[in-house]
Amino acid sequence: MRFNARFYALLSGAALTLGPAAAQTERAAPARPAAAAQAASQFTNSPREKLVVAMPKTYAKAETMLLWGDYFNHLARCGNVDLQNQQGESLEKSTNIDVLGEKELIDSLLTGKAQLAQVNPGLVPQLVGAGQPAPFGVPGNKASGKRNSYTLILISRVDSPFKEPKDLIGKKIAHSTPTSNSGNLAPRALFPAIGLVPDQNYEVVFSNGHERSVTGVMHGFYPAAAVASDLYQRMVVKGDVKGSSIRTLWESPPFMTETWTLGKDVSPELQARVKKCSYSYSFSPKLRQLLPGNDTFLPINFERDFSTVMEVYNKTQKAAQAAKSAAR
Repeated sequence: MRFNARFYALLSGAALTLGPAAAQTERAAPARPAAAAQAASQFTNSPREKLVVAMPKTYAKAETMLLWGDYFNHLARCGNVDLQNQQGESLEKSTNIDVLGEKELIDSLLTGKAQLAQVNPGLVPQLVGAGQPAPFGVPGNKASGKRNSYTLILISRVDSPFKEPKDLIGKKIAHSTPTSNSGNLAPRALFPAIGLVPDQNYEVVFSNGHERSVTGVMHGFYPAAAVASDLYQRMVVKGDVKGSSIRTLWESPPFMTETWTLGKDVSPELQARVKKCSYSYSFSPKLRQLLPGNDTFLPINFERDFSTVMEVYNKTQKAAQAAKSAAR
């Protein structure tokens, strides 16, 4: 994704609060709130551990560190943890964080090359099915206990002739990537009920990303696209797209948003450190601005919070198996 001047304005001054992880400076990190300092003292006698971090290719490296560098710094201090990239560079001294495509992100977790990662909900069933732990945290609101969520939206240009889903019969609709929940799995599971059977009522075109789908609709490359509402709204906040130029034709029930997960080889003691420190983290002002209404990480109840995601996953698996059987 190209950098955007308005996004840098939105995040201006963030490097002052992110400490060395984002600013790459030798100056001392700014003072943390008392709660963070208190949490840090609980693990000073624990051995310093290493964790390799992997992030999705949602944003470029610089943008990723501007958003999440403060969390990494908090986790390093609070948990007595050295967060690194796969080259062994400490993220307290470098902004060279690994931003990976979906397949590479999954492989990194499964092979133990990465131990801490942010993953989109469409990848979670695959990871859990392969024996990885369920995600431990999601952005949310501490006071209300409400976890961040998003919906699948079907969008087109506001000046297009498409007013409802059935108007797209015989057209092309952009899906993001094959493993994306809202960008492919959910449309395949939910669109048939609104009269749009993928690959039958319309042609599926993979854009290779939600942002590319939105941009493609905006510039007329795709008549419509299936995208995640939260990623679309972030593009509006960043100024990449004008909300007034896009029409929403349909919206799904809510799904869990991106979550944080640990690798299966992380020791129980270190898992406890990461979780405790993550739940004590107070989002930076710029992160709160990008994720309105969210101010911390909340624990996840997998059976409850991922029930809709698992429903979509099971439906798509069943449909894929039926298609294979029919082709024999």
